[in-house]
Amino acid sequence: MTSNSPLRRAALAFAALFLAQAAAPQWLAPPARADDAQVRALTAAYDASAHGLFTTFAANPGNIVFSPYSIGTAMAMVLSGARGETEREMARVLRHTLPRGAIDQANASLLATLNGYDRSGAPVTCPAPGMRFNGTDCEARPAANGACPAGYREGDRCVAPGRKPPSAALKAANALMLMKQRGDMISPAYAGLLERDYHAQVFRGAGLDEINRWVDRQTAGKIDKILDAIDPDTAAVILNAVYFKAAWKTPFTARATSDEDFRLTAASTVKVPTMHRLGSYQVATRAGYRAIRLPYSVEALSMVVVLPDEIGGVEKLARDLDAPALAALFRDLTEWKTVSLALPRFKTSFKAKLGELFQAAGMRRAFDLRQADFSGMTSRPPREAPLAISEVVHRAVIDVTEEGTEAAAATAVGMMTASAGPAAEPFMVDRPFLFYIVDDATGAILFQGRISDPRPQQP
Repeated sequence: MTSNSPLRRAALAFAALFLAQAAAPQWLAPPARADDAQVRALTAAYDASAHGLFTTFAANPGNIVFSPYSIGTAMAMVLSGARGETEREMARVLRHTLPRGAIDQANASLLATLNGYDRSGAPVTCPAPGMRFNGTDCEARPAANGACPAGYREGDRCVAPGRKPPSAALKAANALMLMKQRGDMISPAYAGLLERDYHAQVFRGAGLDEINRWVDRQTAGKIDKILDAIDPDTAAVILNAVYFKAAWKTPFTARATSDEDFRLTAASTVKVPTMHRLGSYQVATRAGYRAIRLPYSVEALSMVVVLPDEIGGVEKLARDLDAPALAALFRDLTEWKTVSLALPRFKTSFKAKLGELFQAAGMRRAFDLRQADFSGMTSRPPREAPLAISEVVHRAVIDVTEEGTEAAAATAVGMMTASAGPAAEPFMVDRPFLFYIVDDATGAILFQGRISDPRPQQP
């Protein structure tokens, strides 16, 4: 694809961290529930394709943060509209082993699981029967003998603190933005599929402002803009956003944080704020590296830190830890040890254009208007409604502190069509002709003439 190709000019974007979901319309049938094996197969595909992206990112210096889930979900929504060789090529590059329908169902189940971690709206529970929460704490009348069922007595009340279940602001959201000019190319059936299985919000007559506002809102302002411009030939932009905010199960103490050495290379050291904690953690030791699991307050969520033995060993480690190796590591992180942990505070952001990377991996048809088959999006043959991916953009941010972690990511995929001007009327200048150079403002003819032989003439 040439650098001035319309495919390269279309404005797209991937977005990922946590978002609020719109409920699917009532007329849509509820998605079929996928089993755990299907969901695992889906996330294994996301992780496997992400490893290829990560090794490419890691070839360049600097910090990296991105969301395999966000990228995988956005591309899965695009895959749902692909057919024929385009679908098979995309599925191969994205490492999917499930058929298209099962991918959609597994995504619905995965989305429900992720959004279920936010239990901030759950009611407060009291420590003993008969106690009620008054907005501040739990209270009850003392028993006849003056004893309290829990807590302590305060005047004529028994008082105890209420409890809320562990919660993490882990929210994922999807959207289908149908552009003002060409959004009608996307069929209602495809929009309905995204609403049902991906809980996608569908916006009709959308533009650049709507896209960026949606991303900003869904990522709690962490990613304020995903696209700088929209190509006039863009029919739709498919978005995923993820927002994550969770407290450590056991927070670090801020007063224990101090400036410590961080070795950039064997010859270069800098001072960075480093958090310290003595505690019990799950750790694993492997050839060339060690790993530790840092749990969040919600039991299912954790951060795994992998530390190479050698100062310059992180590049090789990034290549070696592919999806199967990571799955095995996560599974084997079971041994508890008392650890004196020192972890730098860190905050970073990252942006990547993924279109060229997917094409280099073999996903070529999907980006070529002459070959792409997205008839599942348009419900029309490709020759009648040509549609292709213009570009894929991903942004992510992360902030790790003594209290916990806040992160966000967004992915946008732009779907463009061919320029659709009026039917061309042939005008072939293949005989002697006249010409006039006219000043339109005044009507003056500045030059005029006739060309009988356009070959170069001798003076």
